Amino acid sequence: MSNNDEVFLLFPPWKLLRRFLLVTVILLMGTVYSGMTLLTQYFDTSPEWLLGILFSVGIAFCLVNFKVSQGSFLCAKILKYYALFLALICLPSFIILEGSGYHIATVTNIVFMLLSFYLIKGNKYQGLIKYQYNFFKDIKDARAAVEKEMAKGNKKKKK
Repeated sequence: MSNNDEVFLLFPPWKLLRRFLLVTVILLMGTVYSGMTLLTQYFDTSPEWLLGILFSVGIAFCLVNFKVSQGSFLCAKILKYYALFLALICLPSFIILEGSGYHIATVTNIVFMLLSFYLIKGNKYQGLIKYQYNFFKDIKDARAAVEKEMAKGNKKKKK
């Protein structure tokens, strides 16, 4: 095997996967905190709507995050700007909410969202996406080669 040949395992290397999992957890927590702040403090949403909206946003986040785990650079870019969006929607709460507890929680959330933005831009997270992209591309290429060979074999049998 030459130096250029990469071996793709079923699971990506742990150092890349840890970064992905960390970003996923941070963004999930940020989604909940920012969503709760937005829906309860800015719009005074009823509990039924609150749960429905947060559940829907959570499902959408999971779908985008799943596509990232399959090597989608576009979905990673969406998550990167989603993290900034979550940080931005918390900024008005410094004016609206009173109490140092709310301010500390909001600052913590903003810092975590900016951290996730930074981590998504980082080499390890981007390395995971590239690894997964190459992994699934190799699977598609192998499947296409097998189907091509099977089609050749079927043509020979018919003659």
